[in-house]
Amino acid sequence: MSKILVTLGDSVHWGQGLVRAHKPHWLVFNELLKVHPGLQDHLFAHSGATIGVGASVTRQRVDGEVPIAYPTILEQVDGFIANPADVLAVLVNGGINDVDIRNILNPVISPKILSVLIEEYCYDSMRVLLDAVCRRFDDPATRIVLTPYYPILSPLSKPFGIPWLLATEGLALPAYVDLASGTNILVAKCMQFWKESDKHLRRAADDVNAARPQPRVIFADPGFTENNAVFAGDPWLFGLKNDLLFSPQDEVVSERRAACNLAFPPDQFPSREQCYRASAGHPNVEGARRYAAAIMAALDL
Repeated sequence: MSKILVTLGDSVHWGQGLVRAHKPHWLVFNELLKVHPGLQDHLFAHSGATIGVGASVTRQRVDGEVPIAYPTILEQVDGFIANPADVLAVLVNGGINDVDIRNILNPVISPKILSVLIEEYCYDSMRVLLDAVCRRFDDPATRIVLTPYYPILSPLSKPFGIPWLLATEGLALPAYVDLASGTNILVAKCMQFWKESDKHLRRAADDVNAARPQPRVIFADPGFTENNAVFAGDPWLFGLKNDLLFSPQDEVVSERRAACNLAFPPDQFPSREQCYRASAGHPNVEGARRYAAAIMAALDL
């Protein structure tokens, strides 16, 4: 009987901006295929997915490059219709889209409010999600791997492109905030999200494991540092090109542009423009490789 690799989550697990050969789940799949011939790849993750606790809207999936909240990650769990006993491993992530990148990159949102959002979604909602994953994939032999996030911006990020990074989310520094002060605020909030989300995701995994006869969830840290942030010295994330349009840097620019045009009609111009540059702040080829390596080390298969 062929085994199955299931991938649940948001744009990080989808591999935003990457061709399939470079997506983290595909790197993991091909490594596992060497020891599990016939392994099947069931990819549910997509850009923009929220965990979706309490969500009441149901929408059809569009192209995975287009940032859309639905299907939520909880709906992705329900969308698996094969035999759970055949699942070798489940890769899962989530939380940043529930917190909302526009809150993380919004200099007006206070650190206190951001902390509340991070705990609500990266701990409370993630615990609900991990419980659902453990119930759906209830074979104790099935490995469940949870991955965290990374510093989008850090103190090592050069500030030249930060206004354009904000523009990808329809944001801008307030007129009364200069670039230097605004950069410091945004860097602090990105660092806050990175550190606090990591703490709460680990706590969610620990609490879900503690409630079971044997631990089910393995935490796999890809090892990002401040120097791997956007515009830093050794970025493991896509940024924006230093051209007149601050164009996206990724591998599927034209394909995503076509998908964005289908998803958003011309009268939704801001959404289209944000979609065109959706790869900014997501793992590049090296970042994806680091995620895959951490997952493979966690699986130890």
